[in-house]
Amino acid sequence: MPIINLFGNSDLMKEKYVESLKDRVKSEYIRIYPGYDIPVVIEKLSNLGLFSENVIVDIIDFDKFKTSERKKILELNVSDKDFLILRTQNKIKGLKVEEFKLPNVWEEEKWKKLISKFLVDEGLKNDEELINLLFENVGPNEYAIYNEIKKLKVFGKDLSIELAKDLIHKYTTSKLDDFCFMISEKRKEVFKCVKEITKDYEFPKIVYSLANHFISLYKLAIYANGKVRFSWPEISKISRELKVSSSKIARFVGFKFKNQRFEPVNHLITYDLDKIEAIIKRLYFLDRAVKTGGVVDVELLNFIKEVW
Repeated sequence: MPIINLFGNSDLMKEKYVESLKDRVKSEYIRIYPGYDIPVVIEKLSNLGLFSENVIVDIIDFDKFKTSERKKILELNVSDKDFLILRTQNKIKGLKVEEFKLPNVWEEEKWKKLISKFLVDEGLKNDEELINLLFENVGPNEYAIYNEIKKLKVFGKDLSIELAKDLIHKYTTSKLDDFCFMISEKRKEVFKCVKEITKDYEFPKIVYSLANHFISLYKLAIYANGKVRFSWPEISKISRELKVSSSKIARFVGFKFKNQRFEPVNHLITYDLDKIEAIIKRLYFLDRAVKTGGVVDVELLNFIKEVW
């Protein structure tokens, strides 16, 4: 039996691999999860081939099984015509492996390449504007992206960008954007919002939004090249060239709209390139601190204080 280790953090791409294998070999399919009665599972695996010609055994989260259970499963001797699939986060040495790794949340271009692949896989046009629209509205979430693409697929050749704008659910929210601006604008009310933000959003999403916020500011500062005042036509042009929303560019440069309730802060006066670069680097340590056991609220508050 070929034993194939599907490792990495992309559950969707592992699922697609298994579905493709099932289509190719037309076998009986058995799916096993942690918590199953292992002696029964091992007995079933040991007897594969006695009652069926081809079998695919797909073990989900294999690395969550007990060490003794994993050892017994890896020692199984099953017919070469069957398949044993082991889905893990980390690579198992000595096995045939297939890696399915998602880009980091801040690697926008890699996420767009993944969106492009999903579009092609589903028979949709590989359109740059559609790719940008999906990423801007959904963010780095593989299942959400894929579900939106499946929804768009229904319309086939009738799909247009205008229709896609109406159909795609907006997962990214202004609450998180406002939180990022409260930090960069040094508004004291941000400290009251930390608890709510960490309750409403997973930490990787918060870090991604902060990284995207300050990287956008960094690109703007380079583009501005010392200039700090911009008209609306200039803001629109910058938005198109940098591929950053015009509303975000406007707020970064302190452009005030009619009836706007607050006084915007001109970030190009407050921040220079060195300071923005230092903040972006600091986000790496924020992410690392939480992953190594730090309390999210505490580490986020420390980050805000350091930015200020």
